[in-house]
Amino acid sequence: MGTGIELAVGVDMGATKIAVVLADRAGQILAESRLPTQPQDGPDGVLDRIAQGVQAVLAQADGPVTGIGIGSPGRVDPVAGTVADAANLGWECVALVPGLRTRLGDELPIHIAKDANAEVLGEIFFGAAQGEQDCLYLGIGSGLGGGMVSGGRLVIGGHHTGGEIGHLVLDPAGRACACGQHGCAETVISGPGLVRTVADLLPDWAGRTTLTGDQLSVRAILAGAQADDPAALAGVAEMARWLGMALASCVSLLDPSVIVIGGGAGRRAFDQIVPLARQELARRVLPGAAERVQIRPSRLASSALGAACLVWQR
Repeated sequence: MGTGIELAVGVDMGATKIAVVLADRAGQILAESRLPTQPQDGPDGVLDRIAQGVQAVLAQADGPVTGIGIGSPGRVDPVAGTVADAANLGWECVALVPGLRTRLGDELPIHIAKDANAEVLGEIFFGAAQGEQDCLYLGIGSGLGGGMVSGGRLVIGGHHTGGEIGHLVLDPAGRACACGQHGCAETVISGPGLVRTVADLLPDWAGRTTLTGDQLSVRAILAGAQADDPAALAGVAEMARWLGMALASCVSLLDPSVIVIGGGAGRRAFDQIVPLARQELARRVLPGAAERVQIRPSRLASSALGAACLVWQR
């Protein structure tokens, strides 16, 4: 098993699954648990399953555990231990940490953070940004999440909402976003955003594409792009263009040394979108800025490993 030294539990809470790991300070995963989130059961049901997953990996620990780290969607208050406005979970405001203490007891400290903040820590500790002091993480999946480390410190912001790159407005006349605004980055830089872009393009490529509106998915679009399907290539190029615009804003504001692209859609599409996004980035920043920043795919073995880093970061 492990050394029993500096063990921590990490929990990545998503809309469809709860991933839990027991890890040591070297980043070795010693035990894992995966459970369905089932948000339709309400917050109590989700908290029950988080506690179940944590207890399952704690039972396999061969030494003392330092604490529990949780990465959550929504607006996270790490001081109060609450999660608000988590649309994918249907949560308006949930006292996550107090609820877990009633289920797990007070023996272990519990740390929570926005899921993308946990991810960027994971990349700094064990992933694609090891040894870096300035890193931007973008998680491209069902939405667009952002996490930042600057000068070796996690950027949280004065109201715990720093890094909301998904709601950076790229086009004020653009698509309606779930947040109530229009033209947010995640409406075009995300799995659903890519699918919608290609759906909108299909009439322009009628008779020349193998893609059909009732079979669109990120996987099908990326496979089509690899096979030189014109609608798929146009959709991927459009998402890459928007990604380059978003990266240009981030590079000009933050000057990261490394940008890490993660998330399910981000990992799958990395090789297809990043070269095109780099071209757009170079067009929109000061000379030399694009060449100085490295863009790398995520290398975390588990999304929950970043959450465990919340324990060690403190």
